[in-house]
Amino acid sequence: MFGVDMCENPNILRVFLIFKTALSIICVLLPAIIVVLTTVSLGKTAISGDQEALKKEVPTMIKRFIAAFIVFLIPSIAKAIFSLVGEDLAQVTTCNNNATLEKIKYFEEVYPARVAVADLEASPSKANLEKAQKAVAKIASVGEEDLVISLLTRISNAEAKANEAEAKMSCTSSAGVYVNGYCHKLAKPPQNNNNNGNNGNNGNNGNNGTTPGNLNFSNEDMSGEMKEISVSGQNFKVVNTKIDVVQFANTMRNRCVRQNCDSSKYGGACLGFSYTHAWGLYSGNTNYGPEDGKNYVGAGHFTTYINDSERDILGATYEQLVQNKPVIIQVNGNKAGTSRHFVAVVGFKSTVKSANDIQATDLLILDSWDAQIETMDAANSRFLTTGAACHKDYSGYRIQYLKE
Repeated sequence: MFGVDMCENPNILRVFLIFKTALSIICVLLPAIIVVLTTVSLGKTAISGDQEALKKEVPTMIKRFIAAFIVFLIPSIAKAIFSLVGEDLAQVTTCNNNATLEKIKYFEEVYPARVAVADLEASPSKANLEKAQKAVAKIASVGEEDLVISLLTRISNAEAKANEAEAKMSCTSSAGVYVNGYCHKLAKPPQNNNNNGNNGNNGNNGNNGTTPGNLNFSNEDMSGEMKEISVSGQNFKVVNTKIDVVQFANTMRNRCVRQNCDSSKYGGACLGFSYTHAWGLYSGNTNYGPEDGKNYVGAGHFTTYINDSERDILGATYEQLVQNKPVIIQVNGNKAGTSRHFVAVVGFKSTVKSANDIQATDLLILDSWDAQIETMDAANSRFLTTGAACHKDYSGYRIQYLKE
């Protein structure tokens, strides 16, 4: 199937396993039989005392032992031949290596998700989109966060392509600006070259304009509907959702909906817990447990936006928060910044007046690690990152935002 490796197909791997097992049995059992029969025959000849027959039996015995040894070495010989041939039989070698009970069990869980995503990419439709989302949600418990993120990103890209024309029309009709797969709903038309120089501080040499990687945002304060709370002696505006942010965080900690509830079991599911936190806060649902975080409950309500510009990512985050929608962002996973992590953003400092002057250190987060509400400017805290330092495919700043 297009986009899916045949050596990840459990049915093909079972055939390889049966063949490999049968060959192993034959290559062990047949030499054993030859050795036993030869030994018995030699013993009978020796007991008979027939010296002439014994002399004739010895060369035959040696040939049989050599034949048995060659049969026993067949698997090793075949493996050596495959390695010498190289790329011509690379697929066979890969399938052979994957043909183990443990890997077959793994691909039984993962392969349907890969197929569903490949089908969506080949034939974008609402039916295939739903199948792909459900299939990926099922493999969240496998514990391979990179795989889940990769598949969710592919789903988001396919969904964006399928709905791009409709999205552009809808965005334009609601007085928005559609750029790079994201609808920037501005309170006013773009203020070209009138952003007090803020857009010039994003690494794009101050080049203003509504182009991907350098968008214009309104200078208007649109945070009127947000609530205000105090955290660590600072005032923050937070999303005004169906449940209070502080109350929700306390409930998540008490219900163990956090990675450090059992880091050995939930340590690799920071994105899953962030989805559950953000969706639970927005929907007002607190009836979750740690397995819901591990299983990426809520993931289907979000889509991905990636941009190389920190300014544009922060502006887009602001636009979502003022609509009382939590946003998931990619941050550092350790102090050195050599690993990445995901958290839910629930607000920003009260001093922020528009999408143009929000900084990463202004954000207030609900950390998936411990379900604590934390500031991004505290000592040794999280910081916004592209993740490029820890993986070649992690380029660009990344947010997950609600599709609703």
